[in-house]
Amino acid sequence: MKFSIVIPAKLYNSFLYKTLKKLENQIYKNYEVFVVLDFEEEIKDKFPENYFFIFSGIKSPGEKRNIGIDKATGDYIAFLDDDAYPADDWLMIASKEFENNSYEIGICGPSITPEESTFLEKVSGHIYESVLVSGPTLYRHLPDKRRRVNDYPSVNLIISKTILQELGGFDINYWPGEDTKLCLDILNKFGKDILYIPQLKVFHFRREVFHPHLNQLSRYAFHRGYFARVLPKTSFKLSYMVPSIFLVYLISLPVFLVSQNFIILIPLTVYLILVSFEMYKIYYKTGSIAHTLLFGVGVGFSHIFYGFNFLKGLVKNPKIKLRDIDIVSEKYING
Repeated sequence: MKFSIVIPAKLYNSFLYKTLKKLENQIYKNYEVFVVLDFEEEIKDKFPENYFFIFSGIKSPGEKRNIGIDKATGDYIAFLDDDAYPADDWLMIASKEFENNSYEIGICGPSITPEESTFLEKVSGHIYESVLVSGPTLYRHLPDKRRRVNDYPSVNLIISKTILQELGGFDINYWPGEDTKLCLDILNKFGKDILYIPQLKVFHFRREVFHPHLNQLSRYAFHRGYFARVLPKTSFKLSYMVPSIFLVYLISLPVFLVSQNFIILIPLTVYLILVSFEMYKIYYKTGSIAHTLLFGVGVGFSHIFYGFNFLKGLVKNPKIKLRDIDIVSEKYING
């Protein structure tokens, strides 16, 4: 069984270097790596012969993944982001799953905040790891029980090459959300979900709070609202709508308070109690007042920004706008 790992990126940077070097530690050795970059550049670092660099020009991540799929010779395509690296047993666990369950067409696992993340990246990670923010999709950020899912990010997604070829790869009309569309296409064509395996771990660097974090979250929310409108089968869910409902509630508060209807404050009071409890857990875990306060503010802003942009997606079609990279920090601009 052979795996083809496909990593789309704008340019070669220290995050990508770390990912590629970590891949060399894989216990399971029957794999190849395709890195798809924008423009041709000299790669001075040395990598094994099964590492291939492809220069595609400016294309979306979905288009770059499709290029990798076309070049791949493996039985299964494993997708990673350029700022995410897998645990050493990643492919070993995947190989055992496919050997024991040959009928499975795809598997996935959690993307965990790395220990070596910066302070502000860790705050963002804790926000995503809060049930108040991620709700029923918390398993995407922390290991949880095995389950079947019909929507999963491509940062830690492994799919049969045969299935991907039958689907024609990723739909390049979507980004972000091309992975949501792929999972929906799999469900519609084959009637199958993807198997979530908690041991299949990838370590994913987060966007720093507040600006990059909120920009990324806003893009996701905008596209999720759009999908809820045009592809409701996996996106029209109450859990995705709750932040928008909360936002409308906050906006309507002054109207009710003018009429001295203070019962309306009960949901806000419950919300603040829940946020406070989550803040207590963060303080207990980190011992940092600054971390705890930033986390609490970040949770509130995350709900407001997500709620607003989800509503925007319900009425407006998003445009594909590729991100730039800050050459100095090597981090994506605008989330």
